[in-house]
Amino acid sequence: MITQTSSVIPVVHPTTAGLEEPYGHTARIGLIVLSTDPVIERDFHHMVPDDSLGVFSTRIYLETPNSDKTFLALKEELAPAAALLLPDSRLDAVVFGCTSASTLIGPETIQANIQQGRPGVAVTNPATAALAALRYFNARRIALVTPYTPQMTENVMAFLQQEGITFSSVRVAGYDTDHAIGSIPADFFVDAVLASDLSDVDAIFISCTGTKALNVIERIEEKTGLPVVVSNQAAFWHALKLSGWRQNIPGYGRLLNSLGDENE
Repeated sequence: MITQTSSVIPVVHPTTAGLEEPYGHTARIGLIVLSTDPVIERDFHHMVPDDSLGVFSTRIYLETPNSDKTFLALKEELAPAAALLLPDSRLDAVVFGCTSASTLIGPETIQANIQQGRPGVAVTNPATAALAALRYFNARRIALVTPYTPQMTENVMAFLQQEGITFSSVRVAGYDTDHAIGSIPADFFVDAVLASDLSDVDAIFISCTGTKALNVIERIEEKTGLPVVVSNQAAFWHALKLSGWRQNIPGYGRLLNSLGDENE
């Protein structure tokens, strides 16, 4: 039983320095995650170097198995999801976390829908970010590796081909659920790249936010001498650029080590 008293509970404000900014005082990234994705949040938080950078996520429902229909249905969920991301605080950029769905819905529609829920925020997605990363490396011909089915892979290829990207080889694992994709060992991606045709190739792209490929970027770069672009790494990089972040982040390949480039 709670006993009422006439005493007033005192309010004690910080007195030494007053209030300070919440985490992410330099850059704040909002992340819209598929309900089925077991990887992207882990990867983004692994790439965060310190508390001056904040990543804040929410999830949207994806019906399985993955298909053009289930991916296209995601566009209706973007505005309400974006509205849930730190509505009372500054947010510098929002990432829609699905490469395949981005190629189907289209970057313009994704941006418009997210900005309905969060007006004025910068927006990116892994497909747009990967293309920006390939352009950063002046890559026109690439080796592509995906965990998807051939049909899903063709959607990604068509998106890149429209922007002038050609392929030396394409290797696919053939899975259509994020649980299966997230269960593929990281070494698979190393082996798949090394088995690819790397002649006259400018870069390597490993597509999908649900893979463990982030863990092997530097191994692949060391073995091939080529820049490696991975969906989560590229989306994180692009969101940081849109946020004005200008500090290299080591451990995840050449791309994140380019953030401090003054010529960028």
